[in-house]
Amino acid sequence: MINCWIPWRYYISQCFQNHIFPFWNPYQQLGYPIHADLQGPTWYIESILLSMTTGQTNYTLHFLFIFYVFLAGMGMYFLSLCFHSKRNVAFLVGVCYMLGGFFVAHVQHFYAIIGAAWLPFIILNYYKMHTEKSYLRALYVSIFMFFNLTGGNHTFSIILIYLFVTIFGYFVYQAIKEKNKKDILTYIKVNLLFGIATVLMASVVLVAFYQTAPYVSRLSGLTYEYVSECPLSPQSLLSLLVPFSTVNSGEFYNTDPSMSNIYFGVIMLIFVLFALISKKSSFEKVLLGFALVCLILSFGAYTPLHKLFSHLPFLNLFRFPSYYSLFSVIIFLLLGGKQLAVFIDETSLISKKVLRITLLSFLSLLLLVVIAFVKNQGESFFFLNKFPSVFDFIRAATLKQSIILQGCIQLFFLGILIMTLSTSIKKHWLKITSILIILDMLVALQMNLPYLGFSQTSPKELHDYITSLPQDFPVPANNNIIDNTTEIGQKHGLYKNTSVFHKQISFEGFNSYTFKNYYDLEEKHPNIKKAMLTNPLVYFSDNIYPESEVNKLDSSTLTHKSIVHSDEDYKTISLQLNLSNKDSLIASTAITSFNPNSITLKASASKPQLLTLLQSNYTGWEALIDNNPTPVILSNYLTMSVLFPQGEHVVTFQYKNPLIVKAGIISYATFLIIMIILSFVWIRKQNNYWAPALIWFILIGSMLYYYF
Repeated sequence: MINCWIPWRYYISQCFQNHIFPFWNPYQQLGYPIHADLQGPTWYIESILLSMTTGQTNYTLHFLFIFYVFLAGMGMYFLSLCFHSKRNVAFLVGVCYMLGGFFVAHVQHFYAIIGAAWLPFIILNYYKMHTEKSYLRALYVSIFMFFNLTGGNHTFSIILIYLFVTIFGYFVYQAIKEKNKKDILTYIKVNLLFGIATVLMASVVLVAFYQTAPYVSRLSGLTYEYVSECPLSPQSLLSLLVPFSTVNSGEFYNTDPSMSNIYFGVIMLIFVLFALISKKSSFEKVLLGFALVCLILSFGAYTPLHKLFSHLPFLNLFRFPSYYSLFSVIIFLLLGGKQLAVFIDETSLISKKVLRITLLSFLSLLLLVVIAFVKNQGESFFFLNKFPSVFDFIRAATLKQSIILQGCIQLFFLGILIMTLSTSIKKHWLKITSILIILDMLVALQMNLPYLGFSQTSPKELHDYITSLPQDFPVPANNNIIDNTTEIGQKHGLYKNTSVFHKQISFEGFNSYTFKNYYDLEEKHPNIKKAMLTNPLVYFSDNIYPESEVNKLDSSTLTHKSIVHSDEDYKTISLQLNLSNKDSLIASTAITSFNPNSITLKASASKPQLLTLLQSNYTGWEALIDNNPTPVILSNYLTMSVLFPQGEHVVTFQYKNPLIVKAGIISYATFLIIMIILSFVWIRKQNNYWAPALIWFILIGSMLYYYF
């Protein structure tokens, strides 16, 4: 959170605050199109509105995190009501989702939190779009998909496509069985409306994907080694009972700690297990099948199914198979909530079955605790000691003792449930069970959250430090880029991407969105990289080589003025520059104005020469010399150069991307039109204008605040 989403969101808000659209981030990885990196998120409505008004700092993200966790609970509350009518049960399902293992483990992955918050709303409206045969629901689901596509995790969007196909296929199959052609046509129509509306709103995402695909290798498909990285290992199923065991146990779980926790409550697990053996509707069976497939796929390379499915469209575009498990958790909670609601109505009929499952769970957990106790071999328990801080407590945790600690707590909860179901206090079982579920989730949350969610940094100190740094975009210092390292800004918890705050041009950067040429330069040509970075942002070169001769060069041949070009570009440069002219070059450069999307400088050279800008070459960059366009040449595999004529001239490098601008206009024009339609329908149907009035007040008020 501190090293990725705060820097990126802070940078986006800095651009808006200075009335600059954040097309380009020049400060990390020698510049990259932040508008095309949808983790940013440049095009997300929430991020835009905050950037235009309050700005975004660590404070902003702190409260946003709480907001999205609450939003996730609300979404699951409404989605759960699709399967029963008990609001108290829906509330408990929402609590189990928003305080569950996924949100605790992924507290550092903000875009995953955002995506997980929107998922229930997407699934809810897509499902009701079919049950109600509603065009209005098609517009709702397209809005929520737009939010996820621009602000959430795209892995969820890909998996959602397969869930949509499953749900659509189910309803069409049912209509075919009933020989109801009218319903089939209606399902096709509402899905077409949903698809068209989503594509129009996602225009900016699709264009960004199209433009960036040639530059980023992962968009053409990842190798299976990457696709299978960080699964939910089968042993991670232990987190369903004792999630605290995932703390400090990476070696046992054999995966990243953020991918090994899918806890949704030991009490709710009882009703999920009951749902597995209970009678289900045909739709619930289909959902359960989807959930089980997702659970198996989440194991990654532990099963052959994941490798087989990775050949399906889009499923080789993302890492972390563990993300599949979120869909399993959502469906399990829906089915478990349904059985809890059934239990309320039929307590006397099925209480013995639930009691048996609870007893079996209790005995299984007791056996686990006994095994852990034996394996502990008499070692003193860390949780009986006093620690100066929660961080010391977490560091002292071991797998066996973590199982013992939380296992005893879980046995206590299950013991109370058993007593409730088997004694005279059965008539109060719902109240007691509700309290147990909430306490269970809160205890598990507080035990697990510090491991991945706490920082020893003072939020106030971090905020004060960030706001003390330049709030505009000063002309970069005329120093060698190699000296601009992340270590300079490693204060108050900042560790990666610190150049964004200090407004320093840097080659370093921590981001999964990375140009393939950036990787090639770093891994295959480290000497060229080092020589190139021993220069300021703009410099002249007099030592030029064709790419075909790169393997013949050694570190003694390369100088900080060395430039490598493709053989074709080298021929063009050779024709226009007299490379055999060994006269000494007298040259100077001075940047006169700078902002993220435009750099202007005055330069002079005693002979025609090559002028290089240490920014990544990407669609949209153009160069002008004395206001006359000049071709931009790819240099050193990554950066930009222009042929500079003899004499003194003004050179401007500017980023312009009219296609992405048009796509952005289409996206947000469609969004506003749909919002207007939904607002009028809401007012007419609900006879209530407060909700749409509030939304439009925020939208229009933010625009007015920004411009006036």
